[in-house]
Formats: sequence, structure tokens, C-alpha cells
Amino acid sequence: MSEITRAVHSPKTTVFRFLKTLCKLDYLEYNAENKKYCLGPRNLLLGTAFLESLEIRDIVKPFLKKLSCECNKSINLTMLKKTEMVYIDKIKVDDLRDLNINIGDRIPVYNTAAGKAVLAHLDPGTLFEIIKEIKTDLKISQSIGRKAGKLLSALDEVRTKGFAIGDQEFRKGIRSIAVPILSPQGANYSIGMVVASELVSIKELVREYAPKFIETGREASKAAGFYEVARLQEANTELS
Repeated sequence: MSEITRAVHSPKTTVFRFLKTLCKLDYLEYNAENKKYCLGPRNLLLGTAFLESLEIRDIVKPFLKKLSCECNKSINLTMLKKTEMVYIDKIKVDDLRDLNINIGDRIPVYNTAAGKAVLAHLDPGTLFEIIKEIKTDLKISQSIGRKAGKLLSALDEVRTKGFAIGDQEFRKGIRSIAVPILSPQGANYSIGMVVASELVSIKELVREYAPKFIETGREASKAAGFYEVARLQEANTELS
């Protein structure tokens, strides 16, 4: 602890409190014999999530590029992180109306197309844990409805149609469309497009872009090794 105290230039009492918390959360382990700390097992989860995000970027990038060419629009890859979606990759198209989205930017999960595309395919337990957390914000609670009824109804529609639409819910003047990358466990990633509302109507998003996004999501799911899930998604789309 004395070495750590010197390294971070903080009082011993403060350092001890932080170390105790990190040990409790399994980020650190304390060896009582030599009185030293080492990294705990929970750091492996952080590393695994990081490596997974790098792998999915490599797998999905060709599909993002193809979709960007077909739509002549910037296409984004986002990842679920607690109650937010994080942009982890982007194929950018030169546009006078660039919406200034950067890798690492975060958006809410409950009122964006990217977020709803993922929420619709989470297992019920994980979904309701997220809802429970976001409902602590009164503004969000009012937005998603009593007992999250409005949000759950929207997610039912996403599952039925195979894509999610955002119509100026997150930010005025912005529309979006997104599809999930499905796995046997549900979805943690989505492929999406964000556009100025004055340039693309909801009808255009549904008629012209949705089929391309659904196909891209299906192919990306297959490429990521989730072929059976993608095949079932395709069958459900044909039946509907």
C-alpha cells in the first residue's frame, strides 16, 4: 500500500479505502503473507469485453462498408454498455450534413434505434434490470410509460419487423434505423444509420433502407458464427 500511496500521491486513508473497495469488487486481490496487491479475476471480464469488441469490428466491417455503399450514408456499429449504446466503429461518407458522430460516443439505450434494436432481443432478466435502472430517472420513467409499457410495446414491434426506427426521440431533427447482430444469447451489438429528419422520411427509412439493413444484420450474424439464429430470423421474416 505504501508503494501505491507514493505512486498516486494520495493520503494513506484514501488509498486504503479505494483498495478495500476494489478488493471487494474482485478487481484486486490482497496477499496477507507479503502484504501486496495483484489484479483480481474481474479484470479478465474487462479484457474479454474489449477483445470481443475488437473481434466483432473486424468481422462486421465488410458488411458496414457494403451497406454504406448501397445507402450512400454513414453506417455505425454500436455496443451495449449498461444503459447506453457506445459507438465502436463507423464507415463515414462525406456529407455536408455530417452529424458529428465519433467512435466512443454514447447514446441512451431506451430512445434510440440502436438501443431498441438490442433491447428487443435481450433475455427478460437482463432487459428488466436495465429498465429498473433507467426508471430511477423521472424523465425517462415518464418517457417509457407506466411499468415501461410504451417501451415494451415498441420492442414487440421491433421483434416483429426485424428493425428499429428512431424518430426524433433522442434529438430533434434526427432520425435513425438499426438492426441487431443476433447471437444465441440475444444481442449486444447493432448496425445503424443516423440521418437528418429533413432529408429522409420515416416512409423512406421503412421502404428503401429497412430491407437492406435486415439483410445486412442477418449476414453479419452469420459471419459472427450465429448462423442458426440468423436462419431462424430469416424464416420469421418470410412468415411475417
